[in-house]
Order: sequence, then C-alpha cells, then structure tokens
Amino acid sequence: MSALTLYQIAGQYRELETLSVSDDLPPDVIRDTLEGLTGDLEVKATNVAYFTRNLEATADMIEEAARAMQDRAKRLRKRADSVRQYLLYNMQVAGIRKIEAPEFTLAIRTNPPAVVIRDGIELPDEFMVQPEPPPPRPDKKRIAEALKAGRSVEGCWLEQGERLEIKA
Repeated sequence: MSALTLYQIAGQYRELETLSVSDDLPPDVIRDTLEGLTGDLEVKATNVAYFTRNLEATADMIEEAARAMQDRAKRLRKRADSVRQYLLYNMQVAGIRKIEAPEFTLAIRTNPPAVVIRDGIELPDEFMVQPEPPPPRPDKKRIAEALKAGRSVEGCWLEQGERLEIKA
C-alpha cells in the first residue's frame, strides 16, 4: 500500500473544503467523494474526521452569526421604535397631524381603545383565558427506568447504538 504525499493530502483537503461550503450537494455525492479518497484507512479516517470537525465548526460559526444578527435586529427595531415615538411626540407638540413626502406620508392616527388592567387585580373567571394543556407525550426517562428495572412496557424496548466520537 503506497503512502500519500503531502501534496495529495492537501489536494484531498481542497476537495473536502469545496464539499463543506456547498449546500446543494446531495449526501450521496459527498459520500462518493469521501470514499474516492486514496490512502490507508487511518489517513482516510483522519481526513474524514477533519472534514467532520470543519463542518461542525462552520455550523457553530453560522449559528453564532445568526444569534448576533438577531440581537442586532432587535436593537435596531428598539431604536426605530424610540425614534418613531420621538417623531410622534414632536408632531403632537407642534400640532401637525400629517406630513407628506415624496417617499411616504406621516400621519398621526387614533388607535382603537385598549383594555388596561391594574396590577394585582383579580378578575372573574369569565374574563380569564385558560390555555390548552399540552398534549401528552411519552416520558422516555421513566420508560427507560421501568425497562431497566425489568418491567415490560408494551411496544417499547431499549436499544444500544454506537456513535463516533472525535476528541481533541
């Protein structure tokens, strides 16, 4: 069995990098490409593990960026609401109810009446909404405990699987 040169391994990493950024490749194509890598099993397994860790790191970075963007969007909406209130207040003080601009029209409108409830007040049941209870769902922890204790639970069993762990 011939050992891979560093250049060949680098080329394989470039192929893997191309796969990692492509969202439209079906899993079969990725699997076929990974299977097509040459070299002994340890080198191939190591390369695939690097590829897996790279995908996981990229997913983590995307999730973090999404959280940061959501936070930024919330801050911008809050700022926009504050500026909108500032504009409303100044138009009210000036007695201006409408401003027409080429791009949009600013107009002060009267909201429909809103119900305000004083804090600490107890309302009669007829004015309370009872949320629907969540539908029942299996308690897998209790089922597992029962099965481990030797009890029979119809339609349920314990299944021991395996996973691949990539540790640093």
